[in-house]
Amino acid sequence: MMSKIRVTHFNTHSQGGSAVLMRRLDEALRKAGHDSRVRYRHGHLLLTGADRIEYCQSWMDRQRERIRYRVENLMLAPEASSYYGRLRLHKPTPIPDSDALTDIVHLHWISHWIDLPSFIGSIPRDIPIIWTIHDMSALAGGCFTNFGCPELADGCRKCPLLKKPFDRILPRKEFLRRQRALSGRRVIAVGNSAHTTRLIGKSLLFRESTEIATIHPSINPKEWIAHDKSEARRLLGIKPDRFVMGFGAASLTDENKGFGRFVEVAEKVAERKGDIEALVFGDGIASAGGGRVTLHALGRMSSPRLQSLVYSAMDVFVVASRMETFGQVATEAQACGIPVWAFDVGGLPDAIRDGVTGRLIPFADICGMAESICNAANQGSLAPMGEAGARWVRESFTTERMAEAYLQLYEKALAPSCAQTLTS
Repeated sequence: MMSKIRVTHFNTHSQGGSAVLMRRLDEALRKAGHDSRVRYRHGHLLLTGADRIEYCQSWMDRQRERIRYRVENLMLAPEASSYYGRLRLHKPTPIPDSDALTDIVHLHWISHWIDLPSFIGSIPRDIPIIWTIHDMSALAGGCFTNFGCPELADGCRKCPLLKKPFDRILPRKEFLRRQRALSGRRVIAVGNSAHTTRLIGKSLLFRESTEIATIHPSINPKEWIAHDKSEARRLLGIKPDRFVMGFGAASLTDENKGFGRFVEVAEKVAERKGDIEALVFGDGIASAGGGRVTLHALGRMSSPRLQSLVYSAMDVFVVASRMETFGQVATEAQACGIPVWAFDVGGLPDAIRDGVTGRLIPFADICGMAESICNAANQGSLAPMGEAGARWVRESFTTERMAEAYLQLYEKALAPSCAQTLTS
């Protein structure tokens, strides 16, 4: 029987993909009898042991932070294809005294919050750190989603996102700060997909890590339930005979998520199938409609039971992202018996079985995706794909399975032999 472990999680936001993973892991660890606690900066969480931590307490601190980010945005190159923002506040952010004696410090997405040198330096050296990587922000000198950048393996000596001369100053300086902070510390990096794990292997920041693991995000099968499609549509006010497409993201205005690309796909599908309905959830769209696609903007949804009802009303769910390191909405939709069409980028091949539970289409091939959806619908393939997806997700992506994988990693990090190796 594994002894009780105290784990303290850190994530900037209470919403978004990294927060969803953290909340599900926290719940599973508590269910298994461990002491799991959550620390975050933005939002609100009704979780046992969750505390909001704000280092910028004064008006002056908040103003300095705003000015700093505005200045950094002015340094962006006009053709910048990603976000840039140094992984820290402008002041020290030591670990709270109440968490200094935790067994494991588990970092998730901590951009725009944690100053790595002061935070890592305040953690006792015998406490191991697990860092689940969700994007580039933890691997480089400031970019978030510039996944194909050749500078990653060279330590960010030049950043294509910034104007001269900042491109050779800011990212390299920030990279070296982080490298010094992590040097000699007990850090194990975890990729949320095979794609992310490959990126970790390229980053010089984790060159000293004794282990790099891959652990997929999960769902709770008891929360993600396939409802009767006709009943789900009746409750949502959708005509039973309409073809229904779905799309969702934390922020619909995030260009990376590709809401505009989804609309293009839906319009192409409507050209072949007639008037269709689109269920869309997430922040940023107050109203929508027009043409042959009727868009239902449902706003933010944080309830798995409500989301399950919405997924169940769909015929197909679309992930139109430019890049996803995994794609949790894809597994959620499949758990509810809905096949998923996505662009073949990043870690999405880990979340979708191409040709079995959905399809992976070359990025930005709008016509190709629309044609593929229509062909599958005409052939009667969507329902069998949905059934296959529900079985696969419930076998492969459960919270119990994810928690067990992390617990094995925690035990390995806490083992005396690992401690000696990591600190030598």
